[in-house]
Amino acid sequence: MKIKKHKQKSRLIVCQGDELLVFQKISNKLEYGLVGGFLKKGETPENALIRETYEETGVHLSEQDLDYYDSLTFDWGNNQKLSKHYFVCRNANKSFLLNEPHKFNKIEWVYWKHTLAYLGKSDRKVVKSLFKPCKINY
Repeated sequence: MKIKKHKQKSRLIVCQGDELLVFQKISNKLEYGLVGGFLKKGETPENALIRETYEETGVHLSEQDLDYYDSLTFDWGNNQKLSKHYFVCRNANKSFLLNEPHKFNKIEWVYWKHTLAYLGKSDRKVVKSLFKPCKINY
């Protein structure tokens, strides 16, 4: 099978203790999303995330503000692949604002476990792996 397109997204995980910064999407049902979006041609995942964070929240980040966490790639239908690159924000003490009210109802801090049922599948998987303690079986 030949892949027609391979799209990429970057996502920012911002935490304060047990709380996660999420957007509440405009929808008939409760849905959350993370800061971030698609890479433009020639952009690195970090540069796309810096651009998207500024567009969506008004916060200026630098690469030094980002710690790489994980990447997931999956089938996106019609011979397309989608990769999501996740980064953790080193400093959550920034003034994240809602700059795109046409896309989101609000931006808010939510206890991480309360976000899981309302995040997309891959975002949920990554958030769970970040917050859940490591369990070692002997």
